[in-house]
Formats: sequence, structure tokens, C-alpha cells
Amino acid sequence: MHPVASTESSETQRPGRLKRAFGRPLRLLWRHRLPVLLGMSLVPVHAAVTLWMPGLIGRTLDLLTAAAQAPPDPDTSTIATSDPETLAAGYGDLRAACLVLLALGLAEAVSRFVSRRLLIDVSRHVEEDLKNDLVAHLQRLPMTWFDRSRTGDLVSRLTQDAELVRFVMGPLLLHGGNALCVLPAGAWLMASMNVPVTLAAAGVFGLLLFAFRSVMPRLHKWSKKSQEAVGEISQQAQEDFAGIRVVHQFARVERERAAMATKNRRYLLANLRLVRLRSLLNALTHTTSGAVLLTVLAVGGYEAIAGRITVGELFQFIGYLALMTFPLEVLGWTIAMLPRAYAGANRIAELFEVEPEPNTGAAPELTGRIRVENLTFTYPEAERPALADVSFTLEPGQKLGLVGPVGAGKSTLLALLMRLYDPPRGTIFLDDHDLLDLEPEIVRRRFALAAQEPFLFSDTIANNVAFGDAAAPAPGDAAAPAGDLIPSTLDAAVGAAALDQDLPQFRDGLSTLVGERGVTLSGGQKQRVSLARALLSDRPGLLLDDTLSAVDPGTEQRILRGLETARRDRTVIAASHRLSVVADADLILVFDAGQVRERGTHEQLLAGAGRYAAAWQLQAESDALESNDPGGDGEEGAA
Repeated sequence: MHPVASTESSETQRPGRLKRAFGRPLRLLWRHRLPVLLGMSLVPVHAAVTLWMPGLIGRTLDLLTAAAQAPPDPDTSTIATSDPETLAAGYGDLRAACLVLLALGLAEAVSRFVSRRLLIDVSRHVEEDLKNDLVAHLQRLPMTWFDRSRTGDLVSRLTQDAELVRFVMGPLLLHGGNALCVLPAGAWLMASMNVPVTLAAAGVFGLLLFAFRSVMPRLHKWSKKSQEAVGEISQQAQEDFAGIRVVHQFARVERERAAMATKNRRYLLANLRLVRLRSLLNALTHTTSGAVLLTVLAVGGYEAIAGRITVGELFQFIGYLALMTFPLEVLGWTIAMLPRAYAGANRIAELFEVEPEPNTGAAPELTGRIRVENLTFTYPEAERPALADVSFTLEPGQKLGLVGPVGAGKSTLLALLMRLYDPPRGTIFLDDHDLLDLEPEIVRRRFALAAQEPFLFSDTIANNVAFGDAAAPAPGDAAAPAGDLIPSTLDAAVGAAALDQDLPQFRDGLSTLVGERGVTLSGGQKQRVSLARALLSDRPGLLLDDTLSAVDPGTEQRILRGLETARRDRTVIAASHRLSVVADADLILVFDAGQVRERGTHEQLLAGAGRYAAAWQLQAESDALESNDPGGDGEEGAA
């Protein structure tokens, strides 16, 4: 669903589209209604003060002209100088006019400053609230939505589009409100002095509005294309830089550079169209201002010569036009910006329209008994089930092993247990409660996951390990010194994950920054940081998703001994290619193509001489060869 509706839609649909785009920002603006109302109340004050000035100056000019000149002498037909009393009165009028102008100037400056300060500050607060609400909403969306979304596009909507919405919530109120006050009031004042001059100026203004109306649909169209191009560039850049090593390893630098150049070209073409359209609007605005001034001088000069207006009144016309020129230019700028702001608001509204994951359900005290009955699950748009007819029961404190080839369904089962995806109703139970009847957050608090490909924040090792702990600071927060986070339990988790053996390699130990996504660590080190993070969280369920796939057999054995000590009475579900990880499990499920082909304990499966027994024999031989290899380096070192 695209954010911007077609320009061919009926007029009756526009209010609904505007409400969809700007409804939430306006509600956020209402939170700050007191400064908004005060700022808006000063806008007409500022307009009234500025419109008072030309009238005051025009009348003063007429008075000064009358004071400086006497009626012509009938004998000589020359203009005589006024008498001293008339001159003194003129000087008094001039002083009074200057004092009033000074007061008006101060009132204009104060009202302008206060209104601008209030409205622009409020628009920044609305932008902050909108971004916070959007981030909170995105974090509640289901995992299936993120499977189809693009990170770069989300970043574009969260930054550039939110900034465009801010324009409507602040600068538009300020400048648009000023234009709405100055333009009609100025036109009324001009009409009250002389109708022909006013009609002549209005005719030129009408031509400008007609031109604006013809340009607006194209401006709307290319504004949308420009913002979509920004999202594509953000996505391309995010992928290229996050996968820079893959790009270099496969010598695809030129291809990625060409792809970025293509997207930049699209962005350039869209913005060139926008620049041309905005330039056309600006040219129309400035040309119209000059044309109106020329028209007023021509028609107003004729009226002055005919004696129907004075020179002071002609000056008032010109003064009013000068005051109306800036609001007119702002009106053109606003009309040029509104389509972009409207498109940005629609793109943000699209995100808010995505239904969040339900956050309701029962929150009972759970002991941790897991029961899976006839579980069959198919990913959206997938052709075959990822899991088919899976059943097992796991009591609290027991260990379940999941083995099988890549794509067999092991990770899918772990994701369903954490309710990252919703399983079919009546297939997964915690303490006899259907998983779908429980609050998702309650379910996830039961488990700590150590993934095969863990995500590490650009932070210290210590803060990455402590991420799952409630007392830990947020990533990048320097409030708590790295390494000082609950040192006893932190050290225990690091030791159980065999991460302590690598600390001498790092200059700052646990306080070492690991770079974006842990780029300075090897695959095995990242896995062990993830494992330490899961152990430190001390949740009753521990999910290991092939966590030891990147470590050597010696490190693996040490980690297994540490896990045996650190797990205490925790329920463990371990999915692994390394059968030694699951050898001590109370139940082992052997998966293939989403189905359980074998089940039992380690001893039972070995006695069965099936797939598990064959795989155990192969891995035992491989480990023996690796342990006898004098050139073996074990785990890959740090990058």
C-alpha cells in the first residue's frame, strides 16, 4: 500500500487522506497546546502591527506635505512656504509618527521572536515524540513483518520523513498563519482606499494561483519519488557497509558501486524535477510580485494624477504590497514543501497502520513444563512446512537435544517456543497453557537465546554480555563503566562460556570495544559472547541454537563443562550439529526435512544404529583426526 493517493481521487476523499497522514502528528501537537495557542495568538498581533505601519507612514507623508507647502499665490502661481506655526505642527506630527513607529517596531520584534520561538520549539518536541512513538511501535511489530521490510527504508522514514512532518507542525503554522492574516487584511485595506487599484493587483494574483494549481500534481508526484529514492539509497548503503567483507571477498566492489550509482541517478533525476518545479514556483512568485507592483504604480499613478488618491495613499498601497510579498513567497515555498511533507507523513502513517503483535494474554506463574503436540508450521509464502507433526514433552530442568542437517527445522522450533512466530493453536503448551493464550513478553522472559549468528552491539564486550541483565545500561550508554557490571556473575558467565581464555588478546579486556556487529571478534568469540549473555540473564529456559559451531573441540569441551555447572536447574534446549553438545540430553530429536526421524537418549540412539549413530561415528573420527593434526590452529583468531 503506497502512502500517497492518486491525484485523480475525488475531492471528497481528501479530508480522509489528510487525517490519515497528519492525524497522529496533530494529536502530538495537541499535547503542547498551551505554547501553540500562545504562539498562534501572537501571529495576528504581529500581522496587525506590520499592517499598521504603511498606513501610519502614508498619513504622515500627507500631513508633512500639507505642512511643508502653502496654497499657491494667485498673483505669481508659485508655491509658498508654510508659516512657522504650520511648520511647527508638521515637526510635531513627524516626532509623534517616529515614536509610534519605534513602538510598533519593538512590538513587531517581540511578537515575532516569541511566536517563532514557541512554535518552532513545539515542532521539535512533536518530532521527538513522533520518532519515539514510531520506534516503540516498530519494536512491537511481529517478526514476520520484519522479514519483508528493509532497514534502510525504515531509517529514511524515521529521519527524513519525520523532519518533513515537523515542517507542517511548526514553520507552516508560523508562516502560513502569518500569510493568512496579512494577505486578506492587506487586500481589505487596499480595497477600502481604492477599488480599481486593488482589482488590478488581485487580477495578477489570480494568475499566480492558477499557475500554482497546475504545477501542484506534478510536484506531489516527484516528491514521492524523491523520498522513495532516498529509502533505496539508505537500504543499499546499509547492506553494502554491513557486508563490506563479502563485497571485497567476492570482488564485487564495482558491481555494488554501479548499483549505488544507479540509485543515486534515480534520486538525482527525481530531485532535478523537484528543483525545476520549485524554481518555476519561485519564479512565478517573484515575477508576480514585480507585476503587481508595476500594475499598482500604473493604475495608482493614474488615480493620483486624477486626484482620486493622494501620494501618501499610493505609498500605502506600495507598503502593503511590500508587506504582502514575503507572505506570498512563503506561500509559494509552503505549497512547494507541502507535497513532500504529505508524502513523508503518509510513509510514516503506513508504518503505524501495521498491526502490532498482540500484547495481551494471561500472565500466570510458570514452572516451565513444555509440551508440543502435532506441531506443523509453514512460513508465510513458503511452499512446504518447516515443521511437520512434531511432538515431545520436556519437564522443568531437563535438557532437550535437536540435531539434523541445515534447514531441518531446529531453529524454527526455537523461534516458535519464544513466540517470535505464532504457532498453530493447540500445538505448543507451557504448563498446559496454550502459547497463544499467554502474553508474548511473559513467554520470552522464560528463555535466553544464544544464536549461531549472534548480533553484537558496537559496545564493549562487558556491556554486550550484560545486555540481557535488567540492571545493565543500554548499548552505547556510558553511565556504567564497562567491566563494572555485577563483576562476580559477569566473570562466572564469561568463564562458563570459555571467553576468559581470549581476554589476554584484547588490550582492554572486557572493556574492549568490539565494533559494529562485533566485527573485531572471530565467529567463535562472538558465539561465546552470545552464550555468556544468555547465561548471565539467568532465565529459567536456555536455548542454544548451534552456539558452538565455530569453536574447536578443546574449547567445546571446556564450554560443555562450564554449561553443566552454570545451567543449574535450568531447562535447556540445544540445537546443534555437534552431537557432543546434546549427548547428555534427557531426550534427543533427530530432524530431517521438518520431521522427527528418530528420538531417544544418546545411548538409545546409538543402540538403534540409525542416522544419529552414523553421525556420531563420523564426528568422533573427525575429532580424532583434528586433535592429532599438528598444524591445526583450533578456532579462528580475532579478525
